[in-house]
Amino acid sequence: MNKTESEDIFEAFCRRHDLDWCRIPESAVKTPDYSVNFGSVAVAVEIKQIESLRGFNPGGVSSRTVGWHVRQQISDARAQLQAAARNGMPTILLIYNTVDPFQLFGTEPHDFLHAMYGELTLHIDATSLKARELFYGRNAKLREGVNTSFSGVGHLQKTKEGATVTVYKNAFAARPIPDVAVPSCIQLVNVKIENAA
Repeated sequence: MNKTESEDIFEAFCRRHDLDWCRIPESAVKTPDYSVNFGSVAVAVEIKQIESLRGFNPGGVSSRTVGWHVRQQISDARAQLQAAARNGMPTILLIYNTVDPFQLFGTEPHDFLHAMYGELTLHIDATSLKARELFYGRNAKLREGVNTSFSGVGHLQKTKEGATVTVYKNAFAARPIPDVAVPSCIQLVNVKIENAA
């Protein structure tokens, strides 16, 4: 089996931080790529790579829809993570950016938040012309009753030292990530969704 660049980077990250992990063998049914133990809890991890050049122009002006690349990866990983969640495992989708050498185009923090919870939206009252609070609106891939098999979606980023992992928790997860057991090498971001439409 040929491993992707992102899988090599993730495995090196796990070895460097002495994480208890194993590759999940491929089978006839869809499965996530890895199992990583957070304390006594086994967490399923699926790795996806952004390879689409859509909107990216390294020699000039780039243009994109915020969150588009992450949304595509969430859609692509759904079957693998649903299978693990049905077996009682919390699940994480990690996304690695192969397109941008700075690993920013399509994988900045707001890309993850907009893809997960929807585009930031502002309602303006037509009578008073006063703005109300910002809220997450349309194009949410994760919401109550939808894609609850995702416990978190994160960024696997290559660095000079190896790699970093930042995981944005899914506020609607059926099986949340056990905060207290998350290794310190993984940055866990809690997001409060109070005004989601």
